[in-house]
Amino acid sequence: MRWLTFDLDGTLAHWPFRHLMRPHMEPLLAQPTIRAALREEYLNRLAQGDPTRVYDWGDIHRAVQEKLGLPPIFPNLFEVLAEARFENEMLYPDVLTGLAAFRSQGYRIAVATNGLARYQQVLVDKLAIPYDRMLAPDISQALKPDPAFWNPVRSEPVDTIVHIGDLLSQDIWGANGAGLVAVWIWRTMPQDWRATPVHERTRRPDLDAVIEARVQRELEEHGFVGRVRPQAPPQPDYIVADLHELRAVLR
Repeated sequence: MRWLTFDLDGTLAHWPFRHLMRPHMEPLLAQPTIRAALREEYLNRLAQGDPTRVYDWGDIHRAVQEKLGLPPIFPNLFEVLAEARFENEMLYPDVLTGLAAFRSQGYRIAVATNGLARYQQVLVDKLAIPYDRMLAPDISQALKPDPAFWNPVRSEPVDTIVHIGDLLSQDIWGANGAGLVAVWIWRTMPQDWRATPVHERTRRPDLDAVIEARVQRELEEHGFVGRVRPQAPPQPDYIVADLHELRAVLR
């Protein structure tokens, strides 16, 4: 059995949950008190480490509403998800053909997201992403980069697990810790990197500086999603710009 586990946001799709919520949340986020309270609640949950609460945005909204004594101003997430309609551009253009090719080669596909399955599964199904299993905090009881996130597939007889994701601080650190093949998909890869043959990219002398800078930016935006930060920098086994290059790597 061979598994390919794919991160969702920034890897298969262009942040669909954020896209759906933007028109509902932008007027609220424009209010400094609400914005600060949401950020504080998120960081507190991150520090507490309960994987099922960190990205439970419905419960985060409820907690902030109660804390600030607000009327019901936050959107009902399940109603927003139920009414969701997506443009074709939400999925990256290489995704459907790429996943179909991998499945035809005998790979099983898992969508591996730090968003809760009860939210994300609706989006994945509406985007018509073909998959065999979902990995999420409310399924694995862990968040990437915790190696336990992949336990539902690691606990089975398996030949290979390859994880593909765009965040070094979650996807690649997590895959390293779990002993998986780690593929960093860098969809905004500069042209000079694209010109470097895919099997030579991890040997580029400027890779360490690129990784250091990107990890710093990711930690500033997302915080560290875990209890113990790894000592070593994340180390991808391969770096690809898209699923077409991933197909070449897997061949």
